[in-house]
This record gives sequence, structure tokens and C-alpha cells, in this order.
Amino acid sequence: MRVLAAAVLVALAGSSRVLALETVEPRPFGYTVGDVLERRLLVDPNRDGTLDPAGLPRPGRTGRWFQLSAVTPLPDGARLTYQIVNMPPQADQENLPSLRVRVIGPDGRPRDADIGPFTVAMAPVARFGSDDVIDADAVRPDRDPQPIDTTRRRERVFLYAAALTALAAIQIAPALARRLGWRRAGPFARALRALRRLARSEEDVAARNNALRRLHEALDEAAGRTLALDNLELLFLAHPGLAPARASLEALLAQSRASFFGEAPAPPRAHLVSVAAQLADLERRA
Repeated sequence: MRVLAAAVLVALAGSSRVLALETVEPRPFGYTVGDVLERRLLVDPNRDGTLDPAGLPRPGRTGRWFQLSAVTPLPDGARLTYQIVNMPPQADQENLPSLRVRVIGPDGRPRDADIGPFTVAMAPVARFGSDDVIDADAVRPDRDPQPIDTTRRRERVFLYAAALTALAAIQIAPALARRLGWRRAGPFARALRALRRLARSEEDVAARNNALRRLHEALDEAAGRTLALDNLELLFLAHPGLAPARASLEALLAQSRASFFGEAPAPPRAHLVSVAAQLADLERRA
């Protein structure tokens, strides 16, 4: 009977043994009113089991200095969040409260676990005695902020802008070249410039003949052979874009033939310039 009673006492002592849990505590210094601290309770599922949620403390005021604001169960324990709601009149050390929680062991039996207090150092934000005077006028001047070095950022912006400009230029250069005529001037464009440089006297027969001859040279160059009224179609076969000027060219070549055989004077210079301008415009669009 004595042996049986001893065995029962040993079993009861083992079942009532208080479990010691591992904790992760906050830093022990540097706090003031309003600061938040976190304590973590760590439980090894294989060794200790799991925390009983019903055995965890409830949020609320815990003494003079702290308030338990949140209790968060975790897979490996729990997180307790405290906030400092009061502050001693001078720097001092205060204790986070001790706890007793319940752990459900791997065998399904509950056991209690004690967590001891944890000491943290707290200090008020400012303290003025009865004889202290705040001089609001004796303040330091504002410090100008140090300028931020933006050299590398500006270089990147300039580089991106240059690359974007280059890409845009590549895209629009062909169309711009066609629009502005950045290519070798055609025979009619050169003839137009030559006609505009000739003498402007409408009564000067030599100037008229020179202007007509210069326009004939442009027509021959464009057709690839000597052009006259009889073979005008060769010009439009070689340059279909000049077709809108057919009527003007037929009239011009008829006047040129009459002038060559002495039946009429050469066409006026202004008329020759007008025909050359029309041909140069069609030439540039083609």
C-alpha cells in the first residue's frame, strides 16, 4: 500500500508540474508613454504541445503602466502586444506582468506554464520642475536642409531624353525629308531656279529664248531624249506624276514650235516660270 501511494503521489506531482516556456522579449530600454512592446511565447508542438486559447490573458489594463492591447495566437505560440499608458515622473524600471497560461500537451493533458515578469526602462518625454522656466524665444535657428545630389539622376534623364530624341528622329526623318525636299533637285526644280535668275525684261527676246531653251533642256533630261510635241507621251510614260501638266506642256510645246519657225515670239518669261513651277511641284510630289 505504501508503494502504491508513493506511485500515485509521483504521478500527481508529474501531472501538476509547471511548464517553463521559452519567450522572446522586447528590448529592455528606451521607452516612453505611448510606445508599444511585444512579447512572444514560444511552444514546441512536439515537446510541449499547443497553447490553449482559453488560457491566454485577455486584453485590458495590467497594472499602472501597461495595457495589453492585443493577444494574437501563432502556430508556434502567441504574441502579446502591450502599450505604455502611464509614465513615472523620472526615468525608472518597471515590469511587464508575469503570466500563467495553459498548454495542451501532446498526450492531450493540460499543464500550466508560468512566464515571469520582464523589466523595461522607461523615461518621460520631458520633465520640468517647479523652478524651471521655458524660454520660448531662445530657440536655435532653423537648419537648412542639405541639398540632394541629383547629378546621376540628371545624367540618366539626359541620356533617356537623347535616346528618345534619336528614336523620334529615326521615325520622322524619312517623312520630313520627303516633305522638305531633302534630296537632289530634279531637272524641273533646277530649271525653275535658272529661270528666276534670268533677266526679268518681258520685252527682251534673247531672255525669252534663253528661258525657253532652259526649259526644253529640263524636258529632254526628264524624258531621256529630245522632246517635242509629237513624242510628248514619252515624258508621261517615264514620269506618270507629271500627267496633270499635260495641257500646259502641249500648249507650251505648240508655242515653242511656232517660235522656232518664226511664226510667233517665244512665250513670256512669266508663263515659262509658271509652267516650270508646276512641273517642279509635280516632280517633288512624285
